[in-house]
Formats: sequence, C-alpha cells, structure tokens
Amino acid sequence: MLDEALVQMLLLLGATVSIVLVFQRLMIPPSLGYLLVGVLLGSHTAGPVVYDGYIRVIAEFGIVFLLFTIGLSFSMPQIYALRHTILGLGTAQVALTTAAVGGLAWWLGLPGPAAFVVGAVFAQSSTTIISKQLMEQGESQTRHGRLGMTMSVFQDITAVPFVVVIPVLGVAAAQEVAGALGLALAKALLAFVIVLVAGRLLLRPLFRLVAERRSAELFTLTVLFVSLVAAWTTKTLGLSMAFGAFLAGMVLGDTEYRHQVESTIRPFRDVLLGLFFVSIGMLVEPALLPEIWWEALLGAAALLGIKLLLVTLIVRLTGVELQTAFRTGLLLAVGGEFGFALLAIGLEGGVIGSYPAQVVLTSVLFSMILAPFLIRFNQPLAAWLFGRVTRLPDRSSSRASGDTDRTRPSTFVTMAIEPPPRSWVTLLPKGASSTAKHTDACVGPPVASASQ
Repeated sequence: MLDEALVQMLLLLGATVSIVLVFQRLMIPPSLGYLLVGVLLGSHTAGPVVYDGYIRVIAEFGIVFLLFTIGLSFSMPQIYALRHTILGLGTAQVALTTAAVGGLAWWLGLPGPAAFVVGAVFAQSSTTIISKQLMEQGESQTRHGRLGMTMSVFQDITAVPFVVVIPVLGVAAAQEVAGALGLALAKALLAFVIVLVAGRLLLRPLFRLVAERRSAELFTLTVLFVSLVAAWTTKTLGLSMAFGAFLAGMVLGDTEYRHQVESTIRPFRDVLLGLFFVSIGMLVEPALLPEIWWEALLGAAALLGIKLLLVTLIVRLTGVELQTAFRTGLLLAVGGEFGFALLAIGLEGGVIGSYPAQVVLTSVLFSMILAPFLIRFNQPLAAWLFGRVTRLPDRSSSRASGDTDRTRPSTFVTMAIEPPPRSWVTLLPKGASSTAKHTDACVGPPVASASQ
C-alpha cells in the first residue's frame, strides 16, 4: 500500500514539475499546465492513472487558503470605503453576467439552479492571467490595466456569496430552496459574528504572544491552525470551509501581522491550488470532446462576448473613455480559476449534471487559452475598432499632473495586487515601547517571495 502510494506521488510530482516547467518557459499560465497534468493522469485518458480520491480531499484546502489570502487583502473598513467605486463596478459585473448568462442557459433548457451555477462560473475572471500578462507587457500601471486588475480582485470578494448559496441549490422543491437559502444566510451571518468577535478578541493577542517567541516554525503552525479552525467552524455550521477561511483572513488583514501571515501561507496556497487544478483536470473527459466541442466553442464565445459588452458598458457609464472601457472589457472577458471552484462545488452538491459541467468546463478552458492573446493585443484590437488609442500617462506622471480620477485604485488595492518589497522588522524586546501598529511584525529570517 505504501509503495503504491509512493509511486503515485512520484508520478504526480514528476509530471507536474515537467509540464509546469515547459509551460513557464513558453510563458503559458501555469494553471493550464496543472489542468493538463490532471487530464493526462486522470481516469478518462489512456496511460498511468493517479487515484483522485485523496487529491480532491487535499486540493479543497487550496481553495481554503486562496480565500484566506483574499480575506487578508480586504478589511471591513476598506471594503466599505470603496463601496461606490471599484467594488460597485466589480459587483455590477458579477451580478449582470450571472443574470445574463444564467438567463440564457435557463432559456436553452437548463434547470434554474444549474443555470445559476453556469452564470456564476462565467462571471469569474482570471486574476492570475490578467496580472501576469499585464506586468509582462508593461501595462499594469495604465488606466485600463489598473481597472482590470482591481475589478478582477474584487470579483473574488463578490464571489464569496456564491460559495454560500450554491450548495443549497441542490434541493428539489422551490419552498425547500427558499428555506435552505434562508437558513444558509442565517448561518453565514452567525459564522461572521463568531469569527469576527472571536478574531478581534483572540487573534491579535495570540499572534503577539507567538511573535514574541521569534520562531518562524511556531508562527507558521499558528497561521495554519487559525485558518483551519475558522474553516472548521463554518463547515460545522453546514457552510463552505472557504467561507470561514475568508472571514479569518479579513480579521487578520486588519492587524499588523497581515503581510507576514500572507508570506507564510503563500507556499501552502500555491502548492494546494496546483493540486486543485490537477483535480479539475481529472474531471475532463477527452472522449466527450468530439461530441461537445461545438457547444464548448459557443459557450466560450458567449462568455467572451457577454462579458466584453457588459464590462465595456459598465466602465463607460462611469465616465471612462470608450477605448479604455473596451480594453478593460478585453482583460475581464476571459474565464477564471475561481469559476472552477464554483463548478466543483456545484458538482459536489448535485446542482449541475456531469454533461453540462463538461461543456462549461471546456468553455472556460477555451477562453483561458485565448486569454493571453486577447490581453496581449488589446491595444491593436481597440485601435482597429475605434481608431487611435490614447495612451494615458503612468501613475507617477498622473500624480505630477494632479490627476485624481476616481477609478484609480486606492493604496491598499495596489498593495493587494502588487505587494511592495517587505521591510522585515525585528520585534522589540518584551517590555519595550513600540508603535508597531502600522508595521509588519515579522518573525524569523527573510523569506523569498514565491512566484505565482
């Protein structure tokens, strides 16, 4: 038994290292490499097969830590302060895309709950692909680049309610759905209060006590313990583990330990997210591709077209020029990794069937394959449609000219997308005065930032 498990682990790690290395050298998003590993090692293709039972259990913690790190980037006061700007744009895009795509899927014959899942999956965009491609092109500080990245980050926040809602949609009767949804929202509110109150009362003193030990090992264990306890709390209430991790991240995001916690959890998040993509790839059935390819292509076209039009319209209505709005729409038109998580939740809860899930999964994959090219050629496409594209000054020149455009993300949003180099500060000895309220309290030696 142990020998077989070891062989399967070596097979999984060897295939992952080889394929992801090739994808990175070809400048293809690594998430697509993980998906290919899952396809090749899954039970639906010829060749060696890795048992996916344990992988799926472990991979779920990738989503837990993903939501935990997203929560670290946003505190309640920060979300409230931005409710009228980028948060409004992100919420509008997710809500309208979900409604439009879900309505279309329902009109085509899907049951209401399954259509809702399809709309929610299509509403997500890939923050990883968008930010990586824009930075490679030197467009991360352009107006459309800042808009695209911040809206994509806020999509992750507005997707959290889907994590609560989708699991309760698998019940049969409408009355049961309404009752289950109301119960789930009540549980979500209870979990919010429990985690928020307990976190404010306990987490800061706990991390201060741990930091005084100056042990990187103890700090890492504490971060893992806190995130998983919060996940267990919401799981006990019948909600998603990811929701509890998100709440814990929000509480810690309001402390001086935020950056150290983020750098500590990042290696675990990246590895487990890779396993999550592998598990999603194992769901792909290549034998169905000849049967569903045309539906998947139509789905990808609908995903790209609907999101492009909606994002362009929403951004344009805020007063942004048409070319910039269109280029922002091109960035956000593609599908995203979090859509896979929502699709997996829908499949696990029996909300959506296997066949439509295959079509949706393949549609999102097609859009993600096209994503680097759409982002790379967003300026030529805009120039072809609208003529000359006005190049806006970068952030430094905008500040010099006194530009105060309300669509520029705030400091904390920029930090969430491109964290500045951390200043590793040694904690003061016990009893010494400290004004570390706004300083990243760190323990242990400097840690190199893990690349995505």
